[in-house]
Amino acid sequence: MILVLLTSGNPVILLAQEGDYQKGLSYYKQQQYQKAIGEFEVIVKANPDYESGFRILGDCYLKLMDYDQAAEAFQNALRLKEDNYTSHHGLALAHFNAGRYAETVSTLSEGERYAPSPRHQYQLFRTRGSAYYNLQDFERAVADLGKATAIQRGNPKDLLQLGLAYYHLGNYAEADRLLQQAVALEPNESAATVYLARLRYREGIEALEVRDYSKAVELLREYADQNPTDGEANFNLGLAQLFSDNLSAAEGAFLQAAELMPENWEIFDRLGYIHELNSDYLKSLDSYQKAHHLNPDSSIQESIERIQERIRRSE
Repeated sequence: MILVLLTSGNPVILLAQEGDYQKGLSYYKQQQYQKAIGEFEVIVKANPDYESGFRILGDCYLKLMDYDQAAEAFQNALRLKEDNYTSHHGLALAHFNAGRYAETVSTLSEGERYAPSPRHQYQLFRTRGSAYYNLQDFERAVADLGKATAIQRGNPKDLLQLGLAYYHLGNYAEADRLLQQAVALEPNESAATVYLARLRYREGIEALEVRDYSKAVELLREYADQNPTDGEANFNLGLAQLFSDNLSAAEGAFLQAAELMPENWEIFDRLGYIHELNSDYLKSLDSYQKAHHLNPDSSIQESIERIQERIRRSE
């Protein structure tokens, strides 16, 4: 049987047998993509003007993660019908999944005029926005992902990536808002949780800088509990506890930081100061000496001499 399809308004006579076409289409619908490829490769070889065949072939290769073959098939489909958005999007997905993000952007920008429906525009903006994100072009990522979320709300992955793009642009308030939405929709989204914790950490540092020590302790302790191997977080928590006059908690945080960052002289300098306040001069001297070994600064030498004098007086 001869099949007749309209391609760009011109009839194209297909010479493939109906059984081959029906078999290939059946395999495709059943998601047996490798078998469908076998049928459609024969069909498009015999009928090189069969645009739909190339498009189906491209999607089969895309599903099997053979992105180079998928790109070639979609390019053939576009050669025959350049105004088909589905082929532009398919080619863009092949490039995107292969890590060719600049090609993804170029393909979708060329096909944008052929995407009039909201569904197609959503696909375009979220895919191109993700490509921009991977290219670290966060301003363009925000522009496209913002349009995508305006068309279709409630997709946690879109909200996550948009929130991360804002984070990298330094717009932490907007990043916080979007990441909170992403977690509300997908509580197990680890990336959103990680970046929300980083935002809390930043708030803690800002509170420390403006001497709001109670708030700093609360935020930094929460972050340090979630990230026990972060030495700098424990050090800053120690500072917040120290400035809150909680010497015992400050000592614990500094000791944890010292285990994680044994080459950081400031930790030992602070420990020396805490032990000095507690009149534990032997521990104070040991800590100051460690600090001086790491950073032979005159002010630390003065602390050592001061403690040595106090020890001599107590003997």
